[in-house]
Amino acid sequence: MIAIGIVPLASWLDGSGQLAWTMFSRTGQYRLALRADGATINPTALAAAAAPGPTAFALSGADHFRHQDVWRATLRRHLAGIAELACRLRPGAVAITARLDERVRTTSDVRTSEVTVRCAR
Repeated sequence: MIAIGIVPLASWLDGSGQLAWTMFSRTGQYRLALRADGATINPTALAAAAAPGPTAFALSGADHFRHQDVWRATLRRHLAGIAELACRLRPGAVAITARLDERVRTTSDVRTSEVTVRCAR
């Protein structure tokens, strides 16, 4: 019974609140930019290589701001994995930089998260 209250409250510690019941009360927008050695990679190209489902859906059209519902921090937590997927699609790339821009409303400040992954050769 204690877990019903503690687990959701603990999920706020990482800033996501993902395990708390929010029922779409935390919506916003996100945009994903990928660069491989200075060249732009369209996230939609990654969507075709990703497993069908939520990942492919999140990547499709993410080169411009998209509305998001409950996955508030999911893409942010998986930026390195997205960059690694881009490495597999660009075998000659030295490094991939994935930048995620998020905002609550169109008038809100943008929160940017960025990660660079060195690709295996």
